[in-house]
Amino acid sequence: MKPLKIIGSITIRCFLLICLLTATAYFAFKNYWFSVAFLLSLVTISLVEFINLVRLYLQYYQKIIQSILHDDFSLDLKESKFKIHNETLKLYKKIKAEKQLNDSKEILYHQLLNATSSGFLILKKTEDDRKILFMNQHFQFIFGIPRSTSWKYLRKFIPKFCDTFEQFNFDEIKSTFTIEIQGEERQTYIVQNSKTVIANETYDIIILDSIQRVIDSTEKDAWMNVMKVIAHEIINSLTPIASLASTTKLYFEADKLTPDDYADIRLSLDTIMNRSIHLQKFVDQYRQLTMLPDPVKTEVNIQKLIGEVYYVFQYELEEKNIDFVYDTSQVTIVNADRIQLEQVIINLLKNAIYSVAQENIRVIRVNIKEHTNRLQIIFEDSGALIDEAIVSKIFLPFYTTRKNGAGIGLTLSKNIIEAHNGYLYYKQSDNIKQFVIVFKS
Repeated sequence: MKPLKIIGSITIRCFLLICLLTATAYFAFKNYWFSVAFLLSLVTISLVEFINLVRLYLQYYQKIIQSILHDDFSLDLKESKFKIHNETLKLYKKIKAEKQLNDSKEILYHQLLNATSSGFLILKKTEDDRKILFMNQHFQFIFGIPRSTSWKYLRKFIPKFCDTFEQFNFDEIKSTFTIEIQGEERQTYIVQNSKTVIANETYDIIILDSIQRVIDSTEKDAWMNVMKVIAHEIINSLTPIASLASTTKLYFEADKLTPDDYADIRLSLDTIMNRSIHLQKFVDQYRQLTMLPDPVKTEVNIQKLIGEVYYVFQYELEEKNIDFVYDTSQVTIVNADRIQLEQVIINLLKNAIYSVAQENIRVIRVNIKEHTNRLQIIFEDSGALIDEAIVSKIFLPFYTTRKNGAGIGLTLSKNIIEAHNGYLYYKQSDNIKQFVIVFKS
């Protein structure tokens, strides 16, 4: 019932009570005691009915409020005589529908998290402990533990895991730890904690994953991509070879060959030879990647080596109006294989030349930065940024966006630097793109 109707109902009853009491007082003043007795009985009945009405209203709203406060939406209010145009009942039904929707979402989220191959743990901070709101099945499987709701209880089963977070006071961390579970071989896991605050409540979301699984998955994806490229190259060569060989065989099976037939045979044999040479070159490139010799390290002057490579490309750089900038004021020595490192610098420089060749501003910079235990050689150019969709593929063997590219330059460079216990990576931001070589001291 709308508030105005409730107020109106109460007002009418109050008015009737006032009228009855006024009439009772009037008849009492006139000493009409029979009428006074009758009116007093009406007053009593009206008062009892009024109190009962108020009590019903209060009970009704109290039930709804209590059910909302305690998340108990089992009340059956269909037969309530107050349901018509009742705003409180509408609020109750709205909250009930939202609660059912949230419960459905929570079930769905739990199913999704249980289906993942990583361990998930969601904690809520309390005064003296952390309450476990969710623990997925994979987390239980990794440690072979029962489902629990208390961090202190969990600590009894996996103290080393809990120590990892307690020593950092549950700050946001990403770390690794090695454990031996149920007498099996030791395994190393990545653990990550993300902290969030919602409605003044602190929550921790912990993700646990096996390093070996991540490595295996990454290696599998990489090899699948490599095999696609290899299969593509081999099929592109073998398909025309097989087709032309079959066609040539038909020519020789003919009774008589014309001059045009000889010309077609010669063209077919030339094509077969060219595709065979291409396939041989492809195999040689693959062998170059997979059979990289161990580096023979000597002391190498980086600035001097960059200068020597620059002189090799000086004519091409000037012809294409490309500014090449590098610092010659210092001397930086690195322990490396000079020939292999020179090949890396050549590959990165050729890559930069191709990148800036069609740009209005054509600049290539090489910066050298020394840190406490790191040496960085940074190749930066003014070319267009690489599409984010292919950034993850640029170091993939035989992957190239160039028309005549082989797709091994960056892969070979990466392999060479890694053979020196360093690493090569690419980064771009704010219209700046860089290939960075890092040597560990």
